[in-house]
Amino acid sequence: YYITNNLSSMSLFKSREWWYVHAGAGEDYDACNICIGNVDNSPDGLEKIIVGSLQGILRIYCPQTKGGNHEDMMLEYQTDSPILGVDIGRLVGDSGVYLAILHPRKVVVCSVSVDTTTKDTGTFYNVSQVYSHKLERTACNMCLGSFGSVKNKDFICVQSMDGMLSFYEQDSFAFARFLPQFLIPGPLCYVPSTDTFITSSSSNFVEAYRYQTLAVSTESESKDQIKTGAGKRLRVDWKTNIGDNVVDVKIFNCADDNATTIFVLGEHNLFALRENGVIRYMKKFDFNPSCFAPYASLSEGTVNMLVANYCRTCYVWQDTTLAWSSSFQHVPVFIGVLSVGQLRGHIVTLDETGKIYVSYLGTDPSLQTATPAENREINYDEKDQEMAKLQQVIRDCTKPIEHAPKVTDQPDFSIFVDPVNGLDIVGVKHEESDTEYPTVTVKINLRCSSKISLDKVTLTVAPEVPFYATQRSVVLTNVGSGPTSLATFSIYNTGQRVASDLVVPLVAHYTNNHNSPRSVHNSVQLPLQLVVTATCPEKTAAHKITIETNKPAVNLLELFSEMNCEAEGGQNGCVAFKCASGEIVTLLAAKNSQKYRIQSNSFLALYIVIKQFLTKLRRHFEKIGGPQPLSITFPGPVPLQEYFDIIDSRFELRVRQRSYREMLSQRAQQFRAIQRRLLTRFKDKTPSPLQNMDTLLEGTYQQILALADVDLQTTKALEEADHALSTATKLLLLLVKLWCPALDDKQSAVLQSCLTPDVNSADDVGWEEMVDASITMLLRTCLAKTTKEQSVVAASLKLPSDTTKLKKHIALLLERLNKGGTLSLNTFSEKQSQRNKEQVDSGS
Repeated sequence: YYITNNLSSMSLFKSREWWYVHAGAGEDYDACNICIGNVDNSPDGLEKIIVGSLQGILRIYCPQTKGGNHEDMMLEYQTDSPILGVDIGRLVGDSGVYLAILHPRKVVVCSVSVDTTTKDTGTFYNVSQVYSHKLERTACNMCLGSFGSVKNKDFICVQSMDGMLSFYEQDSFAFARFLPQFLIPGPLCYVPSTDTFITSSSSNFVEAYRYQTLAVSTESESKDQIKTGAGKRLRVDWKTNIGDNVVDVKIFNCADDNATTIFVLGEHNLFALRENGVIRYMKKFDFNPSCFAPYASLSEGTVNMLVANYCRTCYVWQDTTLAWSSSFQHVPVFIGVLSVGQLRGHIVTLDETGKIYVSYLGTDPSLQTATPAENREINYDEKDQEMAKLQQVIRDCTKPIEHAPKVTDQPDFSIFVDPVNGLDIVGVKHEESDTEYPTVTVKINLRCSSKISLDKVTLTVAPEVPFYATQRSVVLTNVGSGPTSLATFSIYNTGQRVASDLVVPLVAHYTNNHNSPRSVHNSVQLPLQLVVTATCPEKTAAHKITIETNKPAVNLLELFSEMNCEAEGGQNGCVAFKCASGEIVTLLAAKNSQKYRIQSNSFLALYIVIKQFLTKLRRHFEKIGGPQPLSITFPGPVPLQEYFDIIDSRFELRVRQRSYREMLSQRAQQFRAIQRRLLTRFKDKTPSPLQNMDTLLEGTYQQILALADVDLQTTKALEEADHALSTATKLLLLLVKLWCPALDDKQSAVLQSCLTPDVNSADDVGWEEMVDASITMLLRTCLAKTTKEQSVVAASLKLPSDTTKLKKHIALLLERLNKGGTLSLNTFSEKQSQRNKEQVDSGS
């Protein structure tokens, strides 16, 4: 059978707990923080469990009885720094076993012995430091072994975080070497039969280095010396590409043929390598293993393997064959085999929180004997009733259930906005400014459309610069419990830029009774007084727009009666408005014709006045009525040159921002390269001159700061250019609709989707690329005149070198619209069918 990790919680077998302890609450452990052995050199040879936490607490346990008690803890000792690893070996002369403790900046060798002064009160143990070594670099892990094939002695090898192997021959320092092509530290293991160290590289290679090669290689004090090839370089003995990140490496000596097998556990595979790096076999897992442990097998020529995963499952493999599977009570980071007295084969597991389990595989025997069943006659009536009940339960469970509530188009409530008639008497101050800005108060009512009560409704107002709100959102509770719920916002104009619209969107977010998020939208129409004020007219202006109607000219003072233009020198045929940002717009009505002229020195300031003027003009004649409806036209020409100047200025800012960011990326790359070189030189034991690299580092840093400031200024200027282009596009679309009477509302929406006024420099694709591609599509389809134009290749969505093609396409689009072109794909399909029919007729 085979049990996958998805069914681990449904395993048929569970590991049986024999002994358990929690080694300190709130502490952290790793796979290197535990080892098993006779650390106190006791004559009975009992194996102990030694654990050291990252909080620096060392504990030693001796499991003796099932379940465990407080007497099983032999020792608890607080060190002065975190413990990265523990291991035991013959580290003092050729005497017994000693304990090696690895700290971040030192390695300590200790002896664990019985305290003879406390025989009367019980057995106590002491930890005595024999010797220690300070580490020049921060340690990662260590391994012990008889390096150089010495007899009855073990030495220490410590791997640092930057790839240096430091060797200590018991109480004396031997040498240190840097591993070539090092990036991050991996597991470290020693093979005594070949006197080789096994580790892994970041490129998924398992590498082997002979101790003799490490000892005789040139003193490589830094990685730069390794790269330059000074002296004899450190070469790898062999390496094998496993194509997987290495989790752990362990060795196992088979007693049958005295051969050593190197086991490498990856994130998805298990590899068994020979001593020369040749793959003996591999096993691919469909789970992610957390730890493993090889142990002796009863079958000749095979090795058993304990493999634990993150789904709390333990697998027992015999080479590549699954022999057993059981579930654990935790996710182990270490797994091993322990002998308790005469009982061998206990499984020791440690998780990252310090829980230690000693367990075994199998089942608990049942001590109760089965009682013989009573011979009773079957009551068929009762069985029929029970069957009927069960069938009813099955039918109830198999009925279709509507998990999702029905979604209706009708919202739970509506948003009503009271009309805003004028400005407030008292203005407000923006942030820390002392200037008071004109403000309006907006009152919003929420009315429920059904008999429900909503606990929380968040009402948000989203004004665009130059408009601001005193509070952007209001939370209303118990909406629906009364007739209406009232919310109040104050909106003011700072005059930072020319306003492009008087509509402010409103959004209400809430969760309905089915726990589904919903939203309701509405908008606020701000008064014209918040944007402009009446002022004296100007006779001359740089930009002029003429509008014609089929109705007599109206009295402008009456049309803009709320603005009090007469007090500022306005007349029946002439009024002027001053924007909050300082621009002046003059509106003139012809005496003897049906024309109006709007003029200003600011092209952007024309839009808001023209839009409000047309809106008021339509309302005025709708109120008066008449046999002939109002017709408003724009005789032209369309102000394309002013529009193209705004496009060019924004495009220049985009190109400038791109060049600044490329320069900033280059300087940042140069800064990191200089930092790496300086760091390498500072690590050298033999100081070398910096060759003015510190001056270059400071200069590069100042350039980065200057480029960042310039990029920030360009970004702010680009935001203003976005607003200017958006306002100019809205004005152009308004004039084009008046210029082309055949352009209905549906076609105007198509034109607005192609020549969009939504401009945002933060988008991945720029406005110029999107508009050029959209207009090119229109010119190829519904506005195409010949079949040659239909074969034009669409524009690519990348930053163009200039705006010449875009301006040409915009001019061509407006020209064809003025000549009667329609923005309808149905018309394009009819033309295409007609052309195909003509080709068929001509061919026949």
